[in-house]
Amino acid sequence: MPRPAQTKINAKGRRIAQRLLTIQCIVAVVLISVFGVIAGIQGAINALAGALSGLIPNSIFALLAFKFSGARSAHSVVSSFLAGEALKIMLSMVLLIIALIFLDGPMLPLFIVFATIHMMHLLAPILLLKTN
Repeated sequence: MPRPAQTKINAKGRRIAQRLLTIQCIVAVVLISVFGVIAGIQGAINALAGALSGLIPNSIFALLAFKFSGARSAHSVVSSFLAGEALKIMLSMVLLIIALIFLDGPMLPLFIVFATIHMMHLLAPILLLKTN
């Protein structure tokens, strides 16, 4: 059974991950709308595919990364984190390949939205500065 301090640490990490995923969803909706106006329905569909190719793997990673916490479960924390990262990378590749095979039209929206969602991790310390 997790101790209160471990639960508190894990809860803080989950809140930060949830906030980042929420910000990524908002940015994705904005970009999908922009590409819908600029490139039409096909551009919006491709942008949506890029968003889903980034958001689904990131969500699964967040679930696995914060499954365990505390020093007593350090091995489980590391194993879960590595499994989540490996699954995130593989799922991202599979979803992008599926999108490239089945979608027509401009591919730039797909790549821009996908890259933007993944680059947001670099901005997380700035975006989530006041999360205490």
